[in-house]
Amino acid sequence: MSDSRAVLAELLEQAGLPEPATVEVLTGRGFTDEVSVVGLPGTKPVVLRRWAEARELEFSRACFLADHAVPAPRLLAASRWGTLVEFVGGRLLGDLIEDAQDSATAWRAVGAAYRRVHDVGFPSGLAGRLGPDALVLRPVDPVAGLHELLENATAGLHRRLPEALVHLDALHGFVDRCAPSLRAAATALLHGDVNMWNVLVDTGRAVLIDWDLPEVGDPAMEIALLDKHAHLFNGTGLPDAFFEGYGPSAEPNTALHRIVQTIQWVASDDWDGFASEAALPTALRTRAQGWLDMLQQYLRALPEHLDRLSGLIEAEGSPGLLRGGPPEARQGR
Repeated sequence: MSDSRAVLAELLEQAGLPEPATVEVLTGRGFTDEVSVVGLPGTKPVVLRRWAEARELEFSRACFLADHAVPAPRLLAASRWGTLVEFVGGRLLGDLIEDAQDSATAWRAVGAAYRRVHDVGFPSGLAGRLGPDALVLRPVDPVAGLHELLENATAGLHRRLPEALVHLDALHGFVDRCAPSLRAAATALLHGDVNMWNVLVDTGRAVLIDWDLPEVGDPAMEIALLDKHAHLFNGTGLPDAFFEGYGPSAEPNTALHRIVQTIQWVASDDWDGFASEAALPTALRTRAQGWLDMLQQYLRALPEHLDRLSGLIEAEGSPGLLRGGPPEARQGR
């Protein structure tokens, strides 16, 4: 039943939609599944995502997102082999950045979209996953989790950036200094797959796509990830316009997560996979190497980042520092 035509026919019938007039298979940025825009006579197009392997049905998760007004494409039909969702116009954020068309209006829309996601709140001290048919939460200690991430990164840093090892003891100390704010942070729904190509932007509106890995956790983690990925695209990170749409970020949590996440990724085995994957196009292999270079450059400036983090801890709660400090403190990202 994994044939695309059969999957599409079943989903169209389930949704009460007519037979397709056109089917355009999309290619390009970040697609891990077969994605097609399906033109329909007399009505708006829809989007088919066809899985390579059977999955659990998406109805429960889609209902949760819709009930909480999360900016995600509306699910129209689902089977174990694919989904049919509403077509959302616009351009991918990553393409806008690369074409130097990521306006302040676009970034404000992206910030507002993430604000709506993170407004779906949960009690502090919980984390978990929003699966296709269940929301599973567990108690967690974010302080212990960050200590563990740093400890697990030691071997990888020794391979890729040994000069950063001298800062690990200080970082463990900063984790302890941030413990009160980390443990008090309210948790929320997270998209869980931060990627500049998982955001569609159109005329002042942004929609997050590919809701395969949503989680519950500290929103500061997701904002830190966004800043890291934005930095890999534009060299500066999230612009002020993002926070005009999102609101203030939580400090010092966001700044701490930004540092730890960068260490974690530099130390990971992902880079070995990028280098050895024969099917990876040359352009993507070159992009991955460029990203590693930028991440390593960020970590070479760890003393400056730690000085900024120390200032944020001391000024915790100061309105002037809620968004991450004055502009000069944000340089070098």
